[in-house]
Amino acid sequence: MGFVDLLGRTRDRMRYIREHGELDPIHFGFYTWNQFDKGLYLMGSRKTTILIGGEPNHGKTQVANELVIQLIEKHNFKVALFTTESGDVEKVFSQFCGLYQGKPYSKVKPDGSKNSFAMTDAEADEAEQFLLDKLYVFKQDRKNSSYQTLDNIYKELEKAERLYGIKFDTLVIDPIYDVDDFEPKASEVLRCLNRINLEAEENNRYDIIVNHVAETQKTFDPKTGKRRKLLALADEFYGGKNNNRKAMLQVLVHRPEPNNDPEKGPIIKENQTNIHILKVKPEGIAKWGIYPIYFDWKSRRYYEDYVENETTKFAFASCTKFYDRSPVNSLNINTFRFTPEQAFDNGPPKQQQGEDDEDDFPF
Repeated sequence: MGFVDLLGRTRDRMRYIREHGELDPIHFGFYTWNQFDKGLYLMGSRKTTILIGGEPNHGKTQVANELVIQLIEKHNFKVALFTTESGDVEKVFSQFCGLYQGKPYSKVKPDGSKNSFAMTDAEADEAEQFLLDKLYVFKQDRKNSSYQTLDNIYKELEKAERLYGIKFDTLVIDPIYDVDDFEPKASEVLRCLNRINLEAEENNRYDIIVNHVAETQKTFDPKTGKRRKLLALADEFYGGKNNNRKAMLQVLVHRPEPNNDPEKGPIIKENQTNIHILKVKPEGIAKWGIYPIYFDWKSRRYYEDYVENETTKFAFASCTKFYDRSPVNSLNINTFRFTPEQAFDNGPPKQQQGEDDEDDFPF
């Protein structure tokens, strides 16, 4: 029967909505995303999706990973991750171990030198154990053209649930355009996003989808001689207007140009990332606006700043195990001093009096 009346199971569901509301809210750990008394909130809900977009190198995957690790830390979610952005499966797991501890997983830096910031063996064991039954990564198979289709991803998801005896809370697809049957045609975008929304609703999940933005308009500033891209609009994601039509919660990740001069505009920090709300569905899942967060290079996590008791506070998400750790909010390169021998022989930098190795780089 294609049409149903109000009686029976439909009415029971209506009564549940009446008593509990339309949303099954999923709150994140940032204080500034939960200021309901000030009309500032950004959250998720089961049976919904979030579509994250942005320019290359603006931090889309990093933001998506921040949401994922918070879902695991705060809500003990079981997350299935389809990603072509982070390398092999073991690299993906090592990165999330690093996010959990706020320290590099590898004992060796990319240049081959020892990484004094790396987590201890005990911390590595703890991170691996923590993620063991919570994070599952889709293994790529580039040789099989039908393996990375949307239909097969959902089949593999169902197989994994049966194999491990679990039910996933979140599926992440990063990026959507690496799904083999996602084409930048209106009909294909419509079909894929319809399927994604339906699967999230039917399986009581909160799913995360990542996409690029299409080519945006550029402007030229004759004073500086620089070309600038305008912020992408909601219908300028890769695949066109159907992204905006079919998206539920749609956000843009943007790294604005830093500015330290208040006469030239608002102060913008070098590590600032702005989350722009482009579409809100269902109603009440987010408040329109811009939500700034800041990247901490030591932990590879984001933090926020806000005023509490007339004092500006810098803090990681409340669900992090290192919440009490102070994030790195500034770095003064003028504190580095090198002798000619150190500069050309790769010797250790000379530290100024009273300094320690806190300004070294862990990655």
